[in-house]
Amino acid sequence: MNETTKYEFCSEEWVAIARTYLVDAVGDADLGDASFGFCEEFTDPPTHLLEPGESTTGWYVSLVRGELHVEKGLLPDADIRITADYATVLPLAQIAFEDNPEAAADAQKTVEAATADGKMRREGDLTAVAKIPALAGAFAKLHDTLARRTL
Repeated sequence: MNETTKYEFCSEEWVAIARTYLVDAVGDADLGDASFGFCEEFTDPPTHLLEPGESTTGWYVSLVRGELHVEKGLLPDADIRITADYATVLPLAQIAFEDNPEAAADAQKTVEAATADGKMRREGDLTAVAKIPALAGAFAKLHDTLARRTL
């Protein structure tokens, strides 16, 4: 994949960027027998992103006994689950926050409003990834990495 090519948010190609980034960022860190699950589910996505018979789309990161998986789809038993309206979250997914505190502050306001309006929900142990330092370090830069490649 070209390092500057942008892909549609939550498409197979976009998830592949997330996978490549996380696998490279974690590298050969010893994850031991750690387990962790993160899932984002999007309501009302463009229909071409839906699997047959589904009404939502999403992607997930799953660490099972130290083995990392990043896939399109949903992870029912995720430690952290974010459910959001696709159109609401898309503009946030396209903004890199590094060296842009104004955008980060605006994004926080958008998240708070979306949560209050029922368009976004965060569930689970939001600190779960912090318990796995190698993965936490990779997650810290995941958003901006993906934002630079998101249509």
